[in-house]
Amino acid sequence: MTAIDGVFTVNDVVISALRKSGIIGLGQVPSGEDVLDAQGDLSDMLAQWNSKTWLIWEKIDMGVVSTGQITGYTIGPGGQYSVTQRPDRIEAAYIRILTNSGQPVDQPLEVIQTAEDYSRIALKELITFSKGYYYEPASPLGKVIFYPWPNAAIYEMHIIIKNAFPLILPLNTDLSTLPPVGRAAMKFNLAVRLRQAYGKGLRPDPELSKLAKDSLETVRMAQIQAPQLTMPAMLRRPSHYNIYGDITY
Repeated sequence: MTAIDGVFTVNDVVISALRKSGIIGLGQVPSGEDVLDAQGDLSDMLAQWNSKTWLIWEKIDMGVVSTGQITGYTIGPGGQYSVTQRPDRIEAAYIRILTNSGQPVDQPLEVIQTAEDYSRIALKELITFSKGYYYEPASPLGKVIFYPWPNAAIYEMHIIIKNAFPLILPLNTDLSTLPPVGRAAMKFNLAVRLRQAYGKGLRPDPELSKLAKDSLETVRMAQIQAPQLTMPAMLRRPSHYNIYGDITY
């Protein structure tokens, strides 16, 4: 079956990319080594795409009830936030106050950008309502540290992360669930990468490169979501400045 039959697989991407790159001709069958090499390059390419927000088609909201633990919450395969791939960063986070009746209340959390910023916190073991979070992207499990540490059982700690392209890619892996706009991007951009391995990298194909670039730009325009611009807290002025009287009020 092929993409025309309604199924779009890794094999479709690999064979199409090998042809578009000029490595094999129409009707030719690639060797097993060619296919294996192309599979590896496709996996590497998708791994890089996973770090680019504008190439990802979906954001995932995950919540974990606070446990009161002080070591942070793990994220990744088998972690407390269980996902197949440890994310490179957290897009946003918020704390939900759980109530016995009525509607739960959510409060956004400020990001603590770096380990250096987190190290400047004087009272790290403070336990109360969380105001921010720090993400440590360790491997294979990342760690989300909320600050202050949330009390057990009364909060639900939510994070928003990018969905991810699969990286374990048998030839029969069905990619039909991915947005169709990304199919051309996979084929043409993989074709550009494959040219290098076959000694074609020093002889650029301007037409192929243009198609690869255009297909990625199409994905970006179709899927990018720009959040509302916010001002860093340290730059916010709690008062107003009168430039004529040189006074703050």
